[in-house]
Amino acid sequence: MDQIEDIFRSIVEAVGKSVTITKTRSDGATDVVDGVSINYIYGSAQYVKDVLDVRGKGKQGMPVKLPLIALQTPNVITVDSADYQYKTKINLVIACSSRKDWSNEKRMETSFKRVLLPIYEKLIDVLLSDPRFDWGYGGLDFVPHTMSKNFDYGRYGALTPSGQEVSEPIDAIDIRSLEIKVNNQSCLR
Repeated sequence: MDQIEDIFRSIVEAVGKSVTITKTRSDGATDVVDGVSINYIYGSAQYVKDVLDVRGKGKQGMPVKLPLIALQTPNVITVDSADYQYKTKINLVIACSSRKDWSNEKRMETSFKRVLLPIYEKLIDVLLSDPRFDWGYGGLDFVPHTMSKNFDYGRYGALTPSGQEVSEPIDAIDIRSLEIKVNNQSCLR
């Protein structure tokens, strides 16, 4: 059985290779960047926070910290048909660096429009084009899910369920109940 955590590692790599974002430098100037390294982590909110804290210590050779796509666990899979391996509803967070002193308008322009929304849109495109997923006969032109832009993480901090704050301000898109069916391996050939 293909593991959703492994599948999403390759999905995130494909998103990073094909996305175009606009980075804002400390002087306010911007650079358009085609292809970007996106950090991928799966686990509980506490695990994601702990990994980000370690990577934030700035040791050389550490993987990129942000932008990030985190697959939240646990994931419940349902095996109920011979037509596909399993189906599941997953939760994801797409995050980028932010500053606590930014207004919501600054967050919208700098974080959401320039970084987070392009990553989100490319993620949906990559999912729809990936043959490992079953989108039904004729295919869908959308992936069923809910999405919210979270402005509060950057201003007030992102907290784990135990109340621990992520070590730096982030802006994020929360994706909930993203519905996918993983194809049988024989259907991929």
